Amino acid sequence: MKFNHLGIPTTERFDGEIDLPHLKMTVSDHENNPYGIQWQRFWADAPYPELVKTVPHAAFEVDDLMAEIKVSAS
Repeated sequence: MKFNHLGIPTTERFDGEIDLPHLKMTVSDHENNPYGIQWQRFWADAPYPELVKTVPHAAFEVDDLMAEIKVSAS
């Protein structure tokens, strides 16, 4: 498992915005942030639950998602 980013939702604009029209959101470049922070601004019509649009999250990369889910559940 490898840390990827810390996603922090915001309603404010930020430097270096990257629009992702297919996801209906705007993000910052977490790969060039020393702490892996990715600012995330969701568009008004973004089809995500309020929890996703308002609560920070930690994201990790895994080789086998189902195996990691099973380990976490046990």
